[in-house]
Amino acid sequence: MGFKLPFRYNDPHFQIFLVGFICFCCPGMFNALNGIGGGGRSSTDAANNANTALSVTFTVCSLIGAPAYNIFGNRIIIPAALAYVLYVGSYLSTSDEFTIATGAILGIGAGFLWTAQAGIMMSYPAEEDKGKAFSMFWMIFNLGATLGAAIPLGNDWSNAKGTVNNSTYIAFMVVMAFGASMAIALLPASKVIRKDGTAVSSHKFSNWRREAIEVFKLFKDWRMLILIPLFAGSNWFYTYQFQVYNGGGYFNLRARGLNNLLYWLFQIIGGGFFGWLLDQGFLGDRRRRAYIGNTIVFVVLVALWTGCIFIQRRFDRDSVHAPGFQEMDVYDSGYAGMAIEYAFFGLADAIYQGFIYWLLGTMTNDSERCARYGGFYKTIQNAANAIASQVDATKTPYDVELYVVFALNGVGLLLSYVVCATVTTVTVEEIDNLADGHNAEVSVGGKIQTIEDGSSAENTLSVKLDEKH
Repeated sequence: MGFKLPFRYNDPHFQIFLVGFICFCCPGMFNALNGIGGGGRSSTDAANNANTALSVTFTVCSLIGAPAYNIFGNRIIIPAALAYVLYVGSYLSTSDEFTIATGAILGIGAGFLWTAQAGIMMSYPAEEDKGKAFSMFWMIFNLGATLGAAIPLGNDWSNAKGTVNNSTYIAFMVVMAFGASMAIALLPASKVIRKDGTAVSSHKFSNWRREAIEVFKLFKDWRMLILIPLFAGSNWFYTYQFQVYNGGGYFNLRARGLNNLLYWLFQIIGGGFFGWLLDQGFLGDRRRRAYIGNTIVFVVLVALWTGCIFIQRRFDRDSVHAPGFQEMDVYDSGYAGMAIEYAFFGLADAIYQGFIYWLLGTMTNDSERCARYGGFYKTIQNAANAIASQVDATKTPYDVELYVVFALNGVGLLLSYVVCATVTTVTVEEIDNLADGHNAEVSVGGKIQTIEDGSSAENTLSVKLDEKH
């Protein structure tokens, strides 16, 4: 009698679990290291410049990541994930130039990895499960960052004034290499079967000409254009949170490490709850849930940034370098309140990113379009992140950085209400590039409609028109 798995290997949720585990090991560990401030170095200059190089190449490769994914499939994740190993290895050297160069290489890998991740996470689950799919992915992914944050915290608890030990970097590299190898276990999208028996993808492999045309069309889609401020703000706040609030010189290494652990722990809490909430039918139809989700994120961000204005008055670029200045330790009075604020930054990030993924998922169920939407999102996100890194690198006053990110998040979340108004109960779209040779078919709720299904072209068109008005 053969061994039988307690789950279906080609189930969309298990494949999303695998992608989550890969991100647990690679970007999750990277986030843990980056969250300490300056990659754990005593100076943040090399990390800032490496992050800028990373963001520039990440921006370009996010835009071409969707075509690469649609042409070559999910195998592009393997070399993409290995770029994380190389980047962390650069911290074992004393060369800032090498760290910056590997940051640029990591941007290439991250662009391909995160575009593939977006295509998988948004297109694999059924419409009613997209929020829960985000929850599962985000919790697994950030469990990696949480455990990764515990490594330097444990290694460096008694090293309050120093930099991260080399053994910490080596431990990160080992975990990342294992995660990259797990990409071999991913199935092609055509072999992943939803619970209703339909394949996730019925596409044949795409080509560069077709993908170039489709990517260009994204810049003509008014919904994508109006969401640009929302996308831009989604990573802009990382520079303030990591390099100013936590890495700006106010906390010692031990406090930074504990802050970091709390940040990623609250990512798990926020992502797990919010994704589940967005799928709850008792809140109303998808449009109503879009409005509710948008409002929750807006209120949380406004509350946190308002509170941060008062906290930021405690220190600036000059005060942390003044003679006699003592970095805050975990045992100092006032630390608890600042740690709680930073922990809720993590929760806010999770619900912000979760809302974006869920909102994009309401626009399409098609695996190719999901990858392109995800690529466009990451392109804008990382272009903005590159700007934010350089704003900090040019010694912009800390309070100015705070006001900029506050304004950007506020504008983005107000504009996204316009897109929420377009969310339909069921997504109806035309799907082309089919493996069976058909030029195009109509998909309703992620399922291609055919004559055998009892659908006529007239009825399908009627549904499609109803959904648009």
